[in-house]
Amino acid sequence: MKDRKSAVLAAIDDNWRQFRNSLDRLVSEDMSTVGVLEGMSVIDIVGHVTTWEWELVTALDQGKIEPVGDIERFNSEATRRKRGTEPRQAIENMEKVHRSLRDELAKTPSAYFEPFDPFREMIDRCTVLHYQEHGTQIRIWAAKNSMASPKN
Repeated sequence: MKDRKSAVLAAIDDNWRQFRNSLDRLVSEDMSTVGVLEGMSVIDIVGHVTTWEWELVTALDQGKIEPVGDIERFNSEATRRKRGTEPRQAIENMEKVHRSLRDELAKTPSAYFEPFDPFREMIDRCTVLHYQEHGTQIRIWAAKNSMASPKN
């Protein structure tokens, strides 16, 4: 039987692949089109996921969770800062941050992966749950709107 840390890391990897696959069929024009989630494009969502992964990397590296405060404001400011990023650059940055996250998670104490540990909650929210939520939104939007998807 896998230990809990290995099981969580496997779930992160599996859900990351599914999230990443939701981007693979999109063309650059799709990635920049607003409306996937309210006023957000796929690139905005990629930046959003990357921002939260980086928050997790930082917390794990420091061994403490800093409260974000107003999450809506935090998300809006992060989206505004990253707006205008070219799709290729956004994907490269996402991949780089995700590699940093995986490296950090690999050396994270096993206790952080136990149920009810504050780090476990943050790990779940910034990875598996986040990938599922936004990957699903992208797939639903792409099925209806992607220039690369055949229209029925």
